[in-house]
Amino acid sequence: MRKVIPILYIASFILSCTSKESPDLETTAKDDAFRAGITSGKFAKLSQGYTYYEYANPSADTILVMVHGFSVPSYIWDSTFHAAVSRGFGALRYDTYGRGYSDNPDTMYDVALYSQQLKELLDNLEIDKPVNLLGLSDGGRTITAFASQYPLMVRNLIYVDAAGFESLPEKNEVNATVTDEEINAFKKSDQYKHMAAGQLGDFYDSTRFRGWDRKYETFMKYKGFVRALISTGKNRSSLENEQLKIAASGISVFAFWGEHDQVVKLADVKSNLMKRFPKVELFVLPKAGHLPHMEQAAMFNSILFDQVICCH
Repeated sequence: MRKVIPILYIASFILSCTSKESPDLETTAKDDAFRAGITSGKFAKLSQGYTYYEYANPSADTILVMVHGFSVPSYIWDSTFHAAVSRGFGALRYDTYGRGYSDNPDTMYDVALYSQQLKELLDNLEIDKPVNLLGLSDGGRTITAFASQYPLMVRNLIYVDAAGFESLPEKNEVNATVTDEEINAFKKSDQYKHMAAGQLGDFYDSTRFRGWDRKYETFMKYKGFVRALISTGKNRSSLENEQLKIAASGISVFAFWGEHDQVVKLADVKSNLMKRFPKVELFVLPKAGHLPHMEQAAMFNSILFDQVICCH
């Protein structure tokens, strides 16, 4: 497959992008009229704005909560969400701030914001039982922060090609702002122009997923999208202490990885994963890239429901 620049690290190469005029796609505000036009899911008004979510089988004893990654919103969980629903499990997926249909607040996009969003959403939906918490890619950072803060609310912690295991400088606080110059520079770049098409690079073999990039284009039109991406990339800090705290808490931890992931390469983070979670159960799925739950849906679901959810 062709080599692509992982969108996960967008902030690190903004200034090195080749300047080229690209149309500014951000034309739509997420206001009341916008929300009224969304016919799927629901909205919860939380402290930082409206959060879009879908919640099925709310009376089920077992609940799966799915947190998406860096830029593609909650529809990325389609195969897992529907598999959970068909099995009678409670299933909750939502768009994080700055993505999908949720609000794009003018704030710092860091892991504390996303952990707070998740906690407020669970409280809003009156979910007070321990949940199976799945984090895909950058969603792995969110579920790490959440589980370290609220261990009694987590039944199983399930990472899918997750970020957060890279070695970063220890920082207690990150507060990097985003300038208009950075936003404008990125919108003029080739990376912005080809951002939707680049999503196909998340697959080992994208043949079965033609049209995936066109769906992404829809979500690039919302005002504040680029700012949220840049802010998220600039406000990452080490989660090693949180992960060690989770390991000490006794929460069961599982990790899925696509064998051919080029975005978060297992070889680059496996040592930290095993060191921080010595008891983690790791499943490496063949012929899969960054999205093994999609490329190997049957295998992924079999392991998830028949080995993890059923038995822990």
